[in-house]
Amino acid sequence: MNLWRPYTKAMLTNPFLWFWAVAFMAFWVAIGAFVESQGIGPSHATVVAYTTSWYALIVLFSLSMLAVAIANSLTYGSSALAYAFRFTRLTPEGYLGSIVGGSAILGGVLSFALLGATVGMFGSRFGSVLLPADPLGLLAVALLGGVFFMALSVTLILVVINYLGLRSASFVGFVPLLISFSLGNAQAYVALPRWLLYGSPFNDLASLLYQAYSGTPATVVLGTASAALDWSGLLLGVLLWTALLTGTSILLLRRIRARQLEEGRQI
Repeated sequence: MNLWRPYTKAMLTNPFLWFWAVAFMAFWVAIGAFVESQGIGPSHATVVAYTTSWYALIVLFSLSMLAVAIANSLTYGSSALAYAFRFTRLTPEGYLGSIVGGSAILGGVLSFALLGATVGMFGSRFGSVLLPADPLGLLAVALLGGVFFMALSVTLILVVINYLGLRSASFVGFVPLLISFSLGNAQAYVALPRWLLYGSPFNDLASLLYQAYSGTPATVVLGTASAALDWSGLLLGVLLWTALLTGTSILLLRRIRARQLEEGRQI
């Protein structure tokens, strides 16, 4: 049973996703272009590094909002999935495979929607059109980012559904956003240890987005003259985390419990 088309269509028409992952993030693109850029020097290299750093982090935050939307969807559909796995031909592997494809497409859509906002606003601010140096590489990273955040979201919310109860779902659903915001902003301002940057899939994705957009290796502190990071190590980190979380998601889906939404009420 193939669900990727209805899943993708439902997510693409989700107003929550479009507001928080696109419109709200475009607002922060405007802040970066017209407010925070007042002290940026006129050199082309400086402008490219500044623009690329903002784009990489904003897309990371946007993909984390995709994770929040997936968590909400799975929370509301947990009972239906539990019965579907038992009484229909739908399997956990088939279900996860369907949303892997849909999440990859969504990752690409979100990243290129924000690319348009970035090119337009930063181009207006600096008087030049800053297009990605490697658009195909940028698309590949965005697709991978969509799959990673899907796997992370599914794993976290299934732990809640199976073992903790839905009262924790609202908070746990936002964990990907909280981690992305913390580690992404930290890399923009602080020289984090290299082992952390390579081991953190959040920083790996931000760094790969940076390199695909700018055409230059990402650095320990994004957009500065600090030490460069090796793209192959960054890619390996994301792939390993994605594979680990995908396998964990399948195991948790096989044990999914039917939960009543009333359990999630806080009062």
